[in-house]
Amino acid sequence: DILKDRLYTTAAASPARRSAQSALWHILQSLVKLMAPILSFTADEIWRLQTGDAEQSVMLHTWQALPAPAGEGELLDKWRKIRGYRAEVMRALEDLRIAGKIGSSLQAAVHLHCNGEKYQILASLGDDLRFVLICSQTMVVEDADDRLLCAPLALAKCQRCWHVRADVDSHPGQPGLCGRCLSNLDGEGETRAFA
Repeated sequence: DILKDRLYTTAAASPARRSAQSALWHILQSLVKLMAPILSFTADEIWRLQTGDAEQSVMLHTWQALPAPAGEGELLDKWRKIRGYRAEVMRALEDLRIAGKIGSSLQAAVHLHCNGEKYQILASLGDDLRFVLICSQTMVVEDADDRLLCAPLALAKCQRCWHVRADVDSHPGQPGLCGRCLSNLDGEGETRAFA
């Protein structure tokens, strides 16, 4: 889910979109190699479509050796915790949706009040936190009182990215679009670090 925004809204040649496509390509290659002994014909069909090579079978290829990233253990632990925090937010957003206050998580703002390690981890994501949480607006506040506040946003929805933003319809000649989408279409585009 998190990758959808990056794939659909960033410019076709942007580093953010290209890196997401590359990651998906490597994942597909690995999955096809994993399934090949069990679903050999299906794996071969996928392999031939993906590589464009009608002569080579997936069975003739070996695993790709990848080096472990620096600080792999810490990185895995950080993202395990982020997924846990995200699950808390998703439960709160689902409660808003069930109550009829929002139709989707992109219609909400999420404010996280926390401290210590939780604050450090969430704050380290910067603006990418809203993409990880799949909402239009996030704020992380360092506070001794650990609490989560989710509320509907009463702003216009961008027709391209579906984010609810204050700058929708504020650009002449581009009705229904937000500044972020205009930057991705006609400008330098946004910079993504994590999501």
